[in-house]
Amino acid sequence: MKEMLANNMGSLKELFRETPSMEHLLQIVATYHGMEQTERGIGFAEAFIMQIEGEKDRLVQTSMVLEMVDENEEALSYLDEAEIKFPDDAQVKNHRGMLLNKLTEFEKALTIYEGLLEISPTSLESLSGKLIALTGLERHGDVLKLYKTSIAITPSNPQDWHFKGVIDGILKDYFEAEKGDSITEGQADKLSQSFNSIDHIIDGLGPEVRNFYMMGNFAGKEIYHEILENKD
Repeated sequence: MKEMLANNMGSLKELFRETPSMEHLLQIVATYHGMEQTERGIGFAEAFIMQIEGEKDRLVQTSMVLEMVDENEEALSYLDEAEIKFPDDAQVKNHRGMLLNKLTEFEKALTIYEGLLEISPTSLESLSGKLIALTGLERHGDVLKLYKTSIAITPSNPQDWHFKGVIDGILKDYFEAEKGDSITEGQADKLSQSFNSIDHIIDGLGPEVRNFYMMGNFAGKEIYHEILENKD
């Protein structure tokens, strides 16, 4: 496994040189982490992040790197600093909520997302974070309400389709698991049909949108099953 990761490192770094982005940087950090060279990966990321002009972006992206290698408490400390310096910034708050969800501090995360949604009620990013918190808290009635809210929102850009995918990925497996328990068989069948219809819509929007949606869908399923594992 480590040998395979080492062989992939060269191509990852070449891709990063051609298109320096946070997505590619995190892939490199994750690969170093898998090779048990975590500090080397963090050092590689820091060299890039230091060149970013905006302090807020430096703090948020440093937090993302630390989260990638499961140094979650330290990652949270960078978001604490960012929130002190940029108290009204939605990006900082969304990242903080996401990390709190990962730490299973669902009540704290829910408070953050509800505040964000008061300001931007159609934010699919904040809705996806709120859904994770509600699912972790087993607030089944509120999960159904959020689903009804989400289907009335049309993503305005390809990136928003990622968060739409996260929401649908969580809910597909959630509704299947809860069928006959917190939701009826009839409700589950109707919900299944609505998810099937989105596939036809996605097919007509081009490969970029489909990729964002499908990646989000996969992430949502993983998140839901992690919540279930943490309960066991």
